Amino acid sequence: MRRSMARGWRLSSHVGRGVHGAHPRGVRAVGFGSARGGEVVTANWIGLILAVGVAIYLIAALLFPERF
Repeated sequence: MRRSMARGWRLSSHVGRGVHGAHPRGVRAVGFGSARGGEVVTANWIGLILAVGVAIYLIAALLFPERF
């Protein structure tokens, strides 16, 4: 059993089996310099455009079923 930090015992850097604690350098930076930021943003935009297109198609099919 672990004791609290006040009693002088050091907590392990591992939280549990297969789960690691936070990286000591802190939070990763965001922006243009972040890892793989451009590809993720591009894929999100493409997905958004396709989703809006499908939504418009379905609304048009509901409003004008005789044309489909």
